[in-house]
Amino acid sequence: MRIDGELPFLGEVVWLTSQQGGRSSGPPPTPAGDDYAATAYVPPTSSSDGLASIVLRVADRNAWRSAATARWLVVENDGLQHVEAGSVLVITEGSRPVAYFHVAQVAAFA
Repeated sequence: MRIDGELPFLGEVVWLTSQQGGRSSGPPPTPAGDDYAATAYVPPTSSSDGLASIVLRVADRNAWRSAATARWLVVENDGLQHVEAGSVLVITEGSRPVAYFHVAQVAAFA
């Protein structure tokens, strides 16, 4: 999947290792030119009450840590899904955490 335009959340994604409960195969094999679609929540919510679709655009697709940008796919950036500089999003596959996205900046167009 590829989202047109810029993604407003700028930061760093850190993929969890299998020992940490993350993906056993490492960072997801997203094809070049595509964005990674998953679900995420903003603590203190959890996968049971704050989960929403998210899209990540990762700079280094093979790295366990990489600069990345993101955006909510359907919901607005408010309420339970409000993201601001300093937020940490829990990236999930289903309800299982697979990465953390550390937000450094939210673009003004968000």
